[in-house]
Amino acid sequence: MRGLRIGRTLTALVLLGALGLAPGCTLRRQLTTGTGVAAKQLCSLAFVSGLEPERARALYIDPLLRGGAAIMSMRLDPAKSSALAVVPGVVRQRAVHRTGYGCTLVHDAERGLSGSPREARASRPMTLDAAHRDRFFDGTALEEALEYAFREGPSETPAQTLAVVVLHDGALVAERYAEGISSETRLPGWSMSKSVTATLIGVLTHLGRLDVSAPGAIREWRDSDDPRARISLDHLLRMTSGLALDEIADRGNGTDPSSILLYHEPDAAAFAAAQPLVHPVGRHFEYMSGNTVLAARAAQEAIGGDLGDAVAFLHEQLFAPLGMGSAVLESDQAGTFLGSTHMLASARDWARFGQLYVDGGLAAGRRLFPESWVDYVTTPTPSSTAPTRGDVFWEPGRAAYGAGFWLFGTGDTGLPPDTFDANGFQGQYVHIVPSEGLVVVRLGATNTRDYDHQRLPRQVIQALRRQRGAR
Repeated sequence: MRGLRIGRTLTALVLLGALGLAPGCTLRRQLTTGTGVAAKQLCSLAFVSGLEPERARALYIDPLLRGGAAIMSMRLDPAKSSALAVVPGVVRQRAVHRTGYGCTLVHDAERGLSGSPREARASRPMTLDAAHRDRFFDGTALEEALEYAFREGPSETPAQTLAVVVLHDGALVAERYAEGISSETRLPGWSMSKSVTATLIGVLTHLGRLDVSAPGAIREWRDSDDPRARISLDHLLRMTSGLALDEIADRGNGTDPSSILLYHEPDAAAFAAAQPLVHPVGRHFEYMSGNTVLAARAAQEAIGGDLGDAVAFLHEQLFAPLGMGSAVLESDQAGTFLGSTHMLASARDWARFGQLYVDGGLAAGRRLFPESWVDYVTTPTPSSTAPTRGDVFWEPGRAAYGAGFWLFGTGDTGLPPDTFDANGFQGQYVHIVPSEGLVVVRLGATNTRDYDHQRLPRQVIQALRRQRGAR
């Protein structure tokens, strides 16, 4: 048995060498990240989204693993609601699904998962308002916008658009889905989750439970002489904490701190809190998921109780007023929301989230966050620009960062100045244009650099303005 295990290990190492992956400890970190991504995504896409495993792999997983998929086995265990990813003889990762909580990577067999069982929720019904569409939009131009969104990109790699939803003044005026995807399919938001975490903090601010400008946001450093005690929620939301949580170290090969906290650690926030300062607090902008994970834990501590209490609060105080029954914000094994990365929801529910910002924080006549919150999250963070490396969707010089949202109306995108976005890896976007009363959602699994994600909202706005000019 030992000889077989060594043989498998050597086979894996030979294959990895052929794929150009690094040796030694770096190799193991890469493989741990890769199997973590594979197990977590396969679990979520199968048990939360309801995709067939083969399609989940082809769309979301194998393109991220590149050649590494050739040495990795993945399998689902429906009886145990789990997914497993293994590089034989080297590393294995397992993710477990629980209704209401989504999927969680289990790193520590001795550590139980917190939170009592929760029932699935249904989203509020939404129907296409054809009369509103025909009154306010040029139908041909709107259809052309959707056609572009689902057309293959200019490269040989398809755009893989899976869902588009357009709201105008809260009315559903257009939607389209790829084959096998419906209005109820929960799809990953990736870093759009950061915008949800910022909004949760806005809800807690409105309730008087949090002050974003107060120092001492993180308990490990609070009431101490540690210079990190100066870090506030504002610093975390604006990515100016100065912590050593580089998102794209070592060319984004899975060994960066962001990958480690998401796919290696049972307690992501504790890992983030253990990192030293590398820049003065508040002086340096660096987009890093660890900041938002720390902010999510601070929000949970303000809520109180265990993960189940936090999930209940999130639904009762944010998702339910918006009618977002499909939304699932996943956690790590310690029971902390991975609010940087791991929320899934239907395209309609992502649109409802954007509509909250068009409506200035009001939902069904109820105020969910302060009147000033939209101005707060859309105030540019000094010196913030779109990253120039590490993610294929950022466009240098075309965006600034606010507090949990990207500001795409600040550059040369051709969009109205008040345009801001929740957006995430592989081309997830909630475009919010308050001046036009618009929310445009695009979800997909895009792995190409030359697909213009800003073209869809530009075309929708043109369809709106063309009809306006014709009246």
